[in-house]
Amino acid sequence: MSFVSVVLALALSVCSFFEPAQQQGQSFINVEGADLRSKLEAAAQMGRARSPQTRFWAAYSFDVRPGVAVDPDGGEFRGSMTSYGDMTVFFGKSNGVAVETRNLGVFVLYEPDGKGVVRVEVYNLDRKREYSGFPVYWLGRGGNEESLNFLRGLAETNLGDRVVENATVAIALHDDPRVGEVLKSLVRNSKNQEVRRTAVHWLGVTGAETSFLADLVRNENEDGEVRRAAGHALGVSSDPASLATLISLYGSVADQEVRRALIHSISINANQEPAIDFLIKLAKTERDGETRNQALFWLGHKAGEKALGVLKDTVEREDDDTEVQKHAVFVISRRPADEAVPLLIKIARTHAKPEVRKQAIFWLGRTGDPRALAFFEEILGK
Repeated sequence: MSFVSVVLALALSVCSFFEPAQQQGQSFINVEGADLRSKLEAAAQMGRARSPQTRFWAAYSFDVRPGVAVDPDGGEFRGSMTSYGDMTVFFGKSNGVAVETRNLGVFVLYEPDGKGVVRVEVYNLDRKREYSGFPVYWLGRGGNEESLNFLRGLAETNLGDRVVENATVAIALHDDPRVGEVLKSLVRNSKNQEVRRTAVHWLGVTGAETSFLADLVRNENEDGEVRRAAGHALGVSSDPASLATLISLYGSVADQEVRRALIHSISINANQEPAIDFLIKLAKTERDGETRNQALFWLGHKAGEKALGVLKDTVEREDDDTEVQKHAVFVISRRPADEAVPLLIKIARTHAKPEVRKQAIFWLGRTGDPRALAFFEEILGK
């Protein structure tokens, strides 16, 4: 073989070694191995051998849960968006179309020795990134079982909150029937509250663990934040039975903070009409002023005459609690100007209680609406 042929063969070998995986089209370093574990070990060896030594990423793709988007491209998003450090997870639509990202990768940032884990992220492989300037060793496709076991191992460590929380999110993003059991195991056994709350949230997203979440809410020996997180998870659940479960829990749970958190959970449930009816019932009949305020506040976020009517009725009842009425005025002020301003002007003109009239005037002053200015000119000119 000639010298030129040898050089050419070596060049091709090096290019093949550093050839990025086709699907993400970025300069990743391919790693060979029989399975995910062996590839991770090979990536660690390559990272340690690098001169000068530096942190490095080990990354792989996986089967992604449908209906979820991670760091989607720009658009007018409407839905639920949660940030986990460097990654944003979105459920909903953009420009009227459901958004999902099917090409995701788990990225684990290691210390130069290949042992310490610094970060865990899930990135959209269709978007260009710099990866903090560190090399990325690409492990290819991770099988669900080995990926879930690997991530569960990370979530169960005593690494930093961001690492274990993001490892839990990565588990939840897998499209695999075992995800629910893995998340429930983390809820039962993890000593890290961030992991437990994150796992609880995603059990709600799956919509298949209503009974498990309800048991958490009922458990008076459970951490209060976990109980409230379980209630919120039921609020975002796609299970049609979740609203009835929330209403039942509201009637049976003794802890006031948990009960009040359930009001918000009910307000965000997808089954909106009966949810609004229940909030209206609370706003009209609850004796506890703070609870009524909570119901009024979340009713104030709902469009429609039914919700606005309850706010008006609360303010106009002469025998109602003054503090609750003042809160209702505040909630009215958060409605669209065409709804809020005429009603606030009416309250400021005619309400029997000076404290409530003053509240209406105060919030009118915050609207900046020309109708409010005209009203002020009128009363100041008298």
